[in-house]
Amino acid sequence: MISASDIISVVTFGLFRVGSAGAAVTVTTDFDDSLIAANEEFLATFGETITYYPKVGASREIVAIVDREQIDNLDGAPYGHSPRLVISMSNNSDNGISSTEVNTGGDKVELAVRLGETAQQRRITEILNQDAAMLELKVR
Repeated sequence: MISASDIISVVTFGLFRVGSAGAAVTVTTDFDDSLIAANEEFLATFGETITYYPKVGASREIVAIVDREQIDNLDGAPYGHSPRLVISMSNNSDNGISSTEVNTGGDKVELAVRLGETAQQRRITEILNQDAAMLELKVR
């Protein structure tokens, strides 16, 4: 008869490998490597070129996925409204923006708020998500 510990000792769940009964679950760096490898193709397929303007330093063009969400209320302005944009790009300073270099409130990006419109500068207001491959920022 097969025991639960026998099953646990041989089961592999994708990127997670479970050892013998009672052993800790370990996430390998293969997961991060896989995210980074898939990132370039993902951005090439769905991204568009925008310009990043750090508060300090030179501007640069990057490829980002722009999610043009609906109009949203402005914090502290009861009658104020503004388009809410979410941009996703590589989480590195070589071909994207590194999470360590983002200055929320100081950095800007230049992009078209609506498809087909002239690009305009908008402020980066918040880091929404990040992992080894991608960085997701809120833009106002």
